[in-house]
Amino acid sequence: MALLVAGGAVVLAAVVAVVAGLLAVRARRRLARELVTSREDVATLRGQVEDLSRRLDAAPAAPAAPSPAREFLITTLPEAPARSELAVPDGEPAPVVSAGRFASVAVGESVVRLLSLGYGVRRALSPENRNRIRFEMRREVKRSRRQRRRDLKEAKRHLRADERADLTEDAA
Repeated sequence: MALLVAGGAVVLAAVVAVVAGLLAVRARRRLARELVTSREDVATLRGQVEDLSRRLDAAPAAPAAPSPAREFLITTLPEAPARSELAVPDGEPAPVVSAGRFASVAVGESVVRLLSLGYGVRRALSPENRNRIRFEMRREVKRSRRQRRRDLKEAKRHLRADERADLTEDAA
C-alpha cells in the first residue's frame, strides 16, 4: 500500500513538473513575441523623433520674445471719483478680460480653497489624529468623573457635618 502511495506521489510530481515546464515554455514564447513587438515600436518611434528633429532644424527661427509687460507705480490717489472704465495711459486700448479668463481665475481660486479645505479635513481625520483625539477624550472623561466623585464626597461630608451640628444643637 505504501509503495502504491509513493508511486502515485512520484507520478503526480512528474505530471506537475511537465505542466510547469510547458507553462514556462509558453510564457517564454509570449515574452519573446512581446519583445519583438516592443522593439518594432521603439524603431518606429525613433524614426518619428528623427523626422521631427529634421523638421525643427529646417524650420525658420522663432520670432523674438515679446517685450515684458510694463509695470506701473502708484504714487498718489486720484482726487476725482473713480470712473467705471479702465484708466490706460497714452491712449492705448484698454485690456479686455474675456469671460473665459475671468471664470478661469474665479474657479481656480475656488478650487484652490476647496482643495486646501479637503487637505485639512483629510489631515484632521487621519488615523493618528483620531487616535490622539480619542485618547484626549478618554482622559478628559476620566478627569471629569474623578472630579464629580470628589464633589459628591465633599457634598456628603458637608451634609453629615450639618446633620451633626443640628444634632448637637438639639441636644444642647
